[in-house]
Amino acid sequence: MPSTPKPIITQAGLHRLCCDYKEGGPTSSTSKACWELYLVVFNSSDPWPAYTWPVSRRHQVPTVAERTEALAALGYAPAPDSEWEWQESDTPPYHGHPTAVSLIAGISIVPLEGGGA
Repeated sequence: MPSTPKPIITQAGLHRLCCDYKEGGPTSSTSKACWELYLVVFNSSDPWPAYTWPVSRRHQVPTVAERTEALAALGYAPAPDSEWEWQESDTPPYHGHPTAVSLIAGISIVPLEGGGA
């Protein structure tokens, strides 16, 4: 019987959801924008674990300390000597509002001792 590959998590990402498109479809609202930190999970079809900041913080990028706390809540920490790397991306046109430039960040991570999603 073949074994199921174990999920692999070595990266975390941070992005600002531009709207509530996951809930609202083509009539999405940018007033529901929020920052989300997520774990990139390979070898799994399960939803990726994530930490989301409140909509009231949508105009404030989470600080490095806040991102580290969010990672810890998910059972991970930044890998030694790793730094957040930022990229620009266009929001997809299907969101129901004008396309905008968004920021996406990534960092290498390691499980906390005895932890990990």
